[in-house]
Amino acid sequence: MDVFNGVRFVRLRCCARRGKYLAADVDGLSVCLSGQRGVHNVVWAVHHAAGPDGGPCVLLRGAYGRYLQATTVQAGTGPSHGVLTTQGDLGRDPPPPGMLWQAIRRRSAFVVRSGTGRYLRANGRYLRWRRAVTSAGDNASSMMQWDIENVPVRMTRPCILDPTYQLSTARAARRRPLTESEVARQIRYVRGETDGSVNEGAWRTMQLHTHNLMQLRLSLACRLGASRDVTRTTLCVRAGRFGHITPLLVDLPVGNDTIDIVIIGHGTQADNDLRYPDLDAPRVVDNSKDIFLK
Repeated sequence: MDVFNGVRFVRLRCCARRGKYLAADVDGLSVCLSGQRGVHNVVWAVHHAAGPDGGPCVLLRGAYGRYLQATTVQAGTGPSHGVLTTQGDLGRDPPPPGMLWQAIRRRSAFVVRSGTGRYLRANGRYLRWRRAVTSAGDNASSMMQWDIENVPVRMTRPCILDPTYQLSTARAARRRPLTESEVARQIRYVRGETDGSVNEGAWRTMQLHTHNLMQLRLSLACRLGASRDVTRTTLCVRAGRFGHITPLLVDLPVGNDTIDIVIIGHGTQADNDLRYPDLDAPRVVDNSKDIFLK
């Protein structure tokens, strides 16, 4: 677990499928392998927590604010004893065992084990088009081995005009736009307190017919009655009552599920506490006692 000490963000790179990273898929629910290293979807925020036995574990939070979770649902790919690995809301405290992860050194890499005892596993060794990531019992497969890259913290807050460095969808690659029925959803929103806490009785709702981040910003500014708030606030997503607030740096996930948005004012303690990954930093892999820049 030393690999996570003092680390804010990580990428997990599959050793057996070089160049493929664990990614929060664009539906906001599933996870997959992606070769798009320079996007927010392959970066996971690290939160330390106690495991089911009291030992050290971490929560891994993705670009949509949800947490990497090994479920109990049988997976359709991989070993017969494998289960689905998803992005889940943190709706209870303490977190469920499937959201708690430990990194265990194996050879020159790591295996990543959940609190349920299953290990994070890539798929597609032979069928290379398969991108699924599941969790399964330990069978010593190299598909369970991961390089863990430390992603440094960015020194400045992103500008609202910065591109949304996000995972490209197959539909986008075919240049077919998403339809309104695929992205229309209810948005719950609230102004966060200066310390980042939320008044649970102050949530308001609106309907949004796009997943575009800038349109969400403008719609909320109109609702709040001050367009200047677009440049003086940070939109954060909160996945579950006990979820950490996550700066929203990508478009909303594709789907119709309700999204909770917490609006944080610039200059507040909550704003000062937010951290952002530096996507352009050189690759840092901590697979031994030394740090290698590649």
